[in-house]
Amino acid sequence: MKILIVGNYYYPEHIGGIEIVSYNLAKHYRIFGHQVRWMAADVPPKFRGAQEGDVPIRAWNIAEEKLGFPSPIPHPSVLVELYNNIRWCNIAHLQDCLYPINILAFLILKILRKPVLITQYAKFIPYSQWYKRILQSVAYGTIGRAMFQTADQLVFITANVREGMSRVNPGKKYDIVPLGVDTGFFSPAPTQERNKFRAEISGNAEIPLLLFVGRMVERKGVRLIRPLIEKHKDWHWVLVGRPDDYSPANWGLPNLTYFENVSEETLRDLYASADLLVHPSKGEGFTLTASECMACGTPIVISKESLFEINEADRGLFFPVAPETADIEHATSEALKEPERLALLRAKVRDYAVARLSWEKVADEYLAALERIRANLVVSEIN
Repeated sequence: MKILIVGNYYYPEHIGGIEIVSYNLAKHYRIFGHQVRWMAADVPPKFRGAQEGDVPIRAWNIAEEKLGFPSPIPHPSVLVELYNNIRWCNIAHLQDCLYPINILAFLILKILRKPVLITQYAKFIPYSQWYKRILQSVAYGTIGRAMFQTADQLVFITANVREGMSRVNPGKKYDIVPLGVDTGFFSPAPTQERNKFRAEISGNAEIPLLLFVGRMVERKGVRLIRPLIEKHKDWHWVLVGRPDDYSPANWGLPNLTYFENVSEETLRDLYASADLLVHPSKGEGFTLTASECMACGTPIVISKESLFEINEADRGLFFPVAPETADIEHATSEALKEPERLALLRAKVRDYAVARLSWEKVADEYLAALERIRANLVVSEIN
């Protein structure tokens, strides 16, 4: 197949879940023998050094810089480039629905009668700012609904996201395909290396090391974590993510290490070295952060709603909590009191990630969906 992947930004110039997924799908579609072009915005400060199959497009990043929406606005000159690349492909895979680049691509795909699969990553986000909530509702209720109902296939990354978008997508056929993870790269660290890294971070490899990874926004549960950092001086916390609603750099807490950005190698070391990932996000489902952490063999204190699509038999791999500081504190404290259980869980969560979440498995599921779309179109044309 000739597959066109359309997303918002490039990885690693812009690090986010959608960018990482796009990168790995392009890579594995090619490994499976398909021709792939990857189209995304090329924005400052890090411009894309185009590689084979890349189609960087000129765009403004005003929406993210001024409003906090990661939605690059394409320059009018990209219409010709979009048109030419859509003519080239047999099928397109759009990464989410509401990005301006994806909307333009979708319109041209429909004009040229090219098949399209949309992967939806997020449901309605409970923004604290009223204007963001209104803009989101209007966009999903109009453009999002039209795209969902006329796409050839929808894929949701979790059942939680699917349920959260049900009023936009009533009755449309869909698949659930989880976020993948590079289980070769994200892997457990040898004990000696793990202890050395822990000592470098906190000054003492023996004290509990707790990790949070994600943008510093309300829906990620950041406000629930600060009271725990202040209360438990014998725990050391590492927070990783861009400041937004909160800026941990201003908290001035001695048992906190904060990074706005880290390399993938450092992130892997953090995952592998932590005792627990604390992941109390609201309304997201099972995230890429959780998948990567599991691949590194680290258990997770996670909001109950994020386990919506996890089988009952597998929920014992997690420490599920309600989105309350007291619940997170209790689960974390109890987990740290049982080092033997944590040690056993480290092996089990790693095995789960390898068996269920590898990119090879995820790409294979997507390719099966793309092939079904093409087969159904052939049948329709014959009939």
